[in-house]
Amino acid sequence: MTKKILTLAFLLAITSMVAMSQVVSTTYRGAFEPAPAAMWTDNWTNWDPQNTYYPAPTVNVNTNITTNTTWTKNNVYLLQGTIYVDSSVTLTIEAGTVVRGDANTVISALVIERGARLIANGTPCNPIVFTSSKAAGSRVSGDWGGIIMCGRAPNNILAANPAGVPSEGISGTSTRARHGGNISNDNSGSLTYLRIEYAGFVIAANNEMNSLTMGSVGSGTTIHHIQTSFGFDDAFEWFGGTVNCDHLVSYRNLDDDFDVDNGYNGTVQFGLIVRDPAVSDAPAVSTSEGWESDNNASAPFTILPKTAPKFYNITQIGAYRCGSNLGGITNPTATGFRRGARLRRNSETEIHNSILMNNFVGLIMDADVIANAATGGAAFQNNIIAMDTTFNSTVTGATGACKIVENAATRTYFNANGNTILTNPCDVLVNAWSFTNPDYRPNTGATGGAALSGSDLTPGIQIETALFNANQTAELLVDVFENAVGNSNGTITVTIPVPSGFTIAVPSIATLSSTATSGTNGTSAAFATAYNNGDWTFSLSGGFITATSKANVSIAQNGSSTLGFTIRRNANTPSGTNSTLVITVAGGSDNTPANNSANNSLSAL
Repeated sequence: MTKKILTLAFLLAITSMVAMSQVVSTTYRGAFEPAPAAMWTDNWTNWDPQNTYYPAPTVNVNTNITTNTTWTKNNVYLLQGTIYVDSSVTLTIEAGTVVRGDANTVISALVIERGARLIANGTPCNPIVFTSSKAAGSRVSGDWGGIIMCGRAPNNILAANPAGVPSEGISGTSTRARHGGNISNDNSGSLTYLRIEYAGFVIAANNEMNSLTMGSVGSGTTIHHIQTSFGFDDAFEWFGGTVNCDHLVSYRNLDDDFDVDNGYNGTVQFGLIVRDPAVSDAPAVSTSEGWESDNNASAPFTILPKTAPKFYNITQIGAYRCGSNLGGITNPTATGFRRGARLRRNSETEIHNSILMNNFVGLIMDADVIANAATGGAAFQNNIIAMDTTFNSTVTGATGACKIVENAATRTYFNANGNTILTNPCDVLVNAWSFTNPDYRPNTGATGGAALSGSDLTPGIQIETALFNANQTAELLVDVFENAVGNSNGTITVTIPVPSGFTIAVPSIATLSSTATSGTNGTSAAFATAYNNGDWTFSLSGGFITATSKANVSIAQNGSSTLGFTIRRNANTPSGTNSTLVITVAGGSDNTPANNSANNSLSAL
């Protein structure tokens, strides 16, 4: 009887491909493709909103929006107080419209209630702008409150709040700004090509308005190309919900850039985080992180659904800035900076294919998060952490040499999951050190070239049978999967130590030797599956078969290449002999031992 055995690695590879079906394939790590491709931030972002002229308001908005309403670009709107868009009402804002939050009114903000929609679709040439009412040169963080979107998607504390979870930054007694429900694909509207400047407001400790707060926002909502700048608390915070976002910019904000809580499950791809060395939260209140991930703010941390978003292709630039690409790192003057990513409290956040650079600490993963990762519930994989680890931080509360990771357990996980360390961070990007004329694309030189990779290769074993009589031959296929966000980049090497008591051969190659010989494409009779041996050369040396991809061979993201072999039990192998078939993969910009695979069920009858 023909028997097909799929290893765990093979099954995980398939699972990964399905889970990442909505993610765009890239051949680079970080947020931006190298030149000559343009940055996706061109035209619609603003690196100097302090000195930007905005027209004076023409329409005062000081009452709640109770009927479908459109704001037009020929007017400038002034938010005076906390303005609610009633449930079942749609507020539409035309491309190019400017909305100014009144700094002279306590907590000017826009709140989208559950069931309401905000349709604010700018364009690259006509973005929508929410900004301070103050004149150029006098604007400060916290001049107004920000945008709060409330949806009806799940969160993990709704059971304790059946009437809905109060939104952060709004009084807990209010019945209007509540979020949560059971509609995963709930639609709160569409936000595209939109800037939010000088927002954020502190009501009390741990109760602040963020630039963009998303409470239980559902996957039917569209959010992309959003820039938050000079906010007084977090840039983007998700409290539960399932909304997917892309092309997000957090620019010189106070506290955390991407803050995920209360069971948020969504995908975020392409993001830029830039810290200002003079702007952080007060350490006694909160340390400022690129990512802060919590399952819940307080115990129990086990409530479901767990916080489990997936982030891909983020460039995070910390506060330890270089004077130029030639070097010269300086300490920040604010004292609240700590980590590029802080993954804690039993959350299951995943970060892939990203660059974290110039932080005091690149990464900390709590023990329960590492335990989740061991079962596929969290991940920090195929990322770059860049920092000169000889640089001595003198920041109060963060003294000593800067570190890639914070503790030994995090280091063990980091080293086993295809991540890269760069200790010369200043020239990783073309010009990350100008605030007003930056270029965040990866350099193509020796240091920056590490970003030009996106592979995470996993082998899978298919074998016709695991039980062999003497001289019995079976077909063996090795599938090399590309699971990361990007195609393989460079030569791939697959190595197979020939198991004790067995012989492995390559169809069309009469005798394997130490000389690499090209294979020939064919089809497996046992599995009716084509194999791609023509893309590889094969050699045998010291009991190891090595398959090496030919020049210009690349495995596309979510794709695979199949190698065909035969495996035979030798005549003199005693019955009862059990052997392990081990497959290792390296190269293609991937050298992750954890991705290797084994089948330990070969047995001589």
